Amino acid sequence: MGARALHAGALLVTLLVASAAGAAPTDSDRTTARELAREGYDALEQKNYAVAEDRFRRADALVHAPTIVVDHARALVGMGRFVEAYERYALVLREGVANDAPASWRQAVSDAEREIEAVKPRLAWLVINIEGPKEPHVTVDGREVPVASLGARRATDPGKRKIRVTADGFVSGGRVVMIKEGEEQSVSITLGRPDSVELEETPVPVDDTKPDETKSASPLPWIAFGIGGAGLAVGAVTGVMALGKHSDLSEQCPSNTCSPQTPEEETQFENDVSEYHTLGTISGIGFAVGAAGIGTGIVLLLTSQGDDESPKTSARFTPLIGPGFVGIRGKL
Repeated sequence: MGARALHAGALLVTLLVASAAGAAPTDSDRTTARELAREGYDALEQKNYAVAEDRFRRADALVHAPTIVVDHARALVGMGRFVEAYERYALVLREGVANDAPASWRQAVSDAEREIEAVKPRLAWLVINIEGPKEPHVTVDGREVPVASLGARRATDPGKRKIRVTADGFVSGGRVVMIKEGEEQSVSITLGRPDSVELEETPVPVDDTKPDETKSASPLPWIAFGIGGAGLAVGAVTGVMALGKHSDLSEQCPSNTCSPQTPEEETQFENDVSEYHTLGTISGIGFAVGAAGIGTGIVLLLTSQGDDESPKTSARFTPLIGPGFVGIRGKL
């Protein structure tokens, strides 16, 4: 006989015995409870714990029996609701069964004794201390916590727990804690009255001084320095390139004598010579622009530190770069 058939037979015995033990449920109640319990057992096998918990809880409300309660506790364990599961197992142990009870009932009690021991180390413990009000209203995840249990170890499910505290005449407070299986945490929350905290406004100092426009540094010297630096960089780079081209030409013309063998070599030689002169020209212009820019920057820097009351002049510089030349154009 399979597990499903054994469970169905135990369920039938459960419903019959439970009907005789207490207030007799109606035939409709017994039929409904039987169907709910079967659905719960199927869901439990498929690890659909939420559905199993719902079905066993409703079946137990119609026909109370230890077998249904133990299955309900197993569904709660699967959902991580260890506190409720522990209490369901404990209920079976407190109620017990008669010596002449069906074997399925006695087995349920035996299962509860064994499985409750596995749940115990998974319980988390939370100690909530409230300072301020004498009669605070405390909830954990929306469930009310009796005032009598404040300051004492309170079993709770592991995970993220949201504590909320309110009291008449006090500012509400709360805390969110993460607690692991088997862990114990102590949380202290202090509530204050609205008038117990005085907020002092710190005046923000106002700076009435106006910026001294006459002493503001002019960017013109640094613009000139930048143009000068760019010119020197161009002069240096093209100068190196010109030296390299001169070295190539020297190899082609030993003893300053050049004799291209073919028209193609003659054309290439003329291009190399033209490129050499162009690079030399650009290098010279670059160094000239660099020197002019550096000199202009020094003059502007020195004159800007002179008489603050001297009339301000505007200066504009525009870099000029084109085929075969580099320079600047502007006015003071």
